[in-house]
Amino acid sequence: MTIGTHHVNRRAFLKASGLAASGALLGACAKGTDSASGGGPGAVTTNGWTDALHDYLMGPVVKAFTQQSGIKVEPQAGVPFDDYQTRFRTLLAGGAPPDIMRLNDDFLPEISDKGLSQDLAPYLAKSGLEEAGFLPGFEASKLPSGRRGLVVASQVRCIFYNKTMFRKAGVPLPPSVWSPDGWTWDDFLRTAKALTEGTRQYGCSIVADSGYEEMWARNNGGPGAFSEDGRKFTLADPQGAEAIQWVADLTLQHRVQPAWGDIKPDDADRRLFQAGRLGMMLRVSGNIGFFTENQLDFEWDIAPVPAKVHQYQQGSSVLYIIPEAARHPEDAWKYLEFVIGEKGGTLVAEAGLAVPVNRKAAQRIKSPGKYPVSVRLLAQGAEQSRLPSLTRASSAAMSLYRPQMERVYTGELTAAKALGGIRGQVESKLNA
Repeated sequence: MTIGTHHVNRRAFLKASGLAASGALLGACAKGTDSASGGGPGAVTTNGWTDALHDYLMGPVVKAFTQQSGIKVEPQAGVPFDDYQTRFRTLLAGGAPPDIMRLNDDFLPEISDKGLSQDLAPYLAKSGLEEAGFLPGFEASKLPSGRRGLVVASQVRCIFYNKTMFRKAGVPLPPSVWSPDGWTWDDFLRTAKALTEGTRQYGCSIVADSGYEEMWARNNGGPGAFSEDGRKFTLADPQGAEAIQWVADLTLQHRVQPAWGDIKPDDADRRLFQAGRLGMMLRVSGNIGFFTENQLDFEWDIAPVPAKVHQYQQGSSVLYIIPEAARHPEDAWKYLEFVIGEKGGTLVAEAGLAVPVNRKAAQRIKSPGKYPVSVRLLAQGAEQSRLPSLTRASSAAMSLYRPQMERVYTGELTAAKALGGIRGQVESKLNA
């Protein structure tokens, strides 16, 4: 499940990875041309939504690729995440789409089933790259209709925490490795209670990141939001509903998480964290860039998600496709092959904000600044990634059940009643 990461500051990638001097290059490269057929003769064109990671891939990584291969890559002008969800369909339907397009992985089954993107399995087979050399998230694009996309990196979901607040409260720090030792749901709740001081200071925020739905349900022993075949709404099963209720009760029962109305606005949890009023926060690793550039007045670090039956995480996939109508598919593949290879992957790892799918490269991940000290936890988290079940109607299903979940967060309905009540409508969408 991909979420918009447009709030991650682009300059942080440059500054953090020692590439600030390449700013002029990145600016020219990332802006590119806004025409669907833009680019000089023979140039590979690309398009995606504007965020720091895409800009980095289209700037310093493109520069390294061009120096090695001689192939020119020209990114088109990007747009915000929400706007891009409509724009990519327009570009695909226009007859002359960019050669490489970033894709929200929720839409991959639809694009794949319709044959709108090329099957990259033959390219991968010829590359000589062994699938055993990739992290689990690499398999997200492997569907019955082919591998019609390529995951090049993932932004790991983890717990950002205020280390200074922990020390002042005399609370033990979370583990710095991906381990359940001392870090179960009960441990997490106990820690959040110890950090909470009325409404002045809250112990945690989980609910603001909708990615928790899949992780908490799966870590509670269930299959996640949807069944493996993508036809059943398993978030409404007992393990799923219990997990959703547990998160809602952080607010409703335990008062360690802000009220839904206070946490719902974009980045409200991050603003509380910046202000030193929030002890722990679930977020994707891309937020490291923002906190690196906008230095905080306290020490901070990252920790794994807490464990129950399991301790899996579900990151935000960085996925690209080569449209069926691409003009330069061979050269487009060469760029993607470079990014998933050890050299390109190492460039991603050294930026410190996402984990490349290449296992060897992932081990070279670095902190882009003084924090987080526990940055290597991200590579461990990528190993513990579990992919959500893909459906042909994930977005339509979410548009039905998430409004009902808001009624859970406010205490109007229990999770069991809200999710059970919408199950029939959701499954109708999944099986349409």
